[in-house]
Amino acid sequence: MNLQKLFEMQRQLDEHIEKEHPREPGEDRLAKKILALYGELGELLNEWRGFKYWSYDQEPRTVLTEIPSYDGIPFFADAKTRNPLLEEYVDCLHFILSIGLELYAEEDIEMIAADLQLFRRVNIIEQFQGIFYNISRLRSGGYTYLFEHFLGLGKMLGFTWEQIEEAYMKKNAVNHQRQESGY
Repeated sequence: MNLQKLFEMQRQLDEHIEKEHPREPGEDRLAKKILALYGELGELLNEWRGFKYWSYDQEPRTVLTEIPSYDGIPFFADAKTRNPLLEEYVDCLHFILSIGLELYAEEDIEMIAADLQLFRRVNIIEQFQGIFYNISRLRSGGYTYLFEHFLGLGKMLGFTWEQIEEAYMKKNAVNHQRQESGY
């Protein structure tokens, strides 16, 4: 996965968003991005399902087939299959990249992208807990640890770097289109 390329794509998306939605005086956009990341992590948790001890259905949501209907008649030829778990992972990645761009200068981002290692805890539950903990430390230097835990989570969830990068690029294009259409 080419993190430098993803940071650049995120920079372009952030600039597009800033153009469409300029910051208000006194607005703490970083705080909003951090809250958005918490929200997306919650969605990722719900697609993973492994923490739902009260349910017999704890399998991750990795395949969802959507079949459109026209006038109430299913049209199987237009069916689309997607991976909700990967989609939510990539939504989180967008905010992690955006937060990094907010916190660091470009040359620092280049060093971070070059030096990141993936970090794995004992299990996925502890990995999520490490991510939440490091989000709480973002303003005091927890960014690299957050990103390394997040990369480790991607591997623990079974994603390849190629899958993550491809899904990121697709969602990035969708996000640009949303800005063009007044989202």
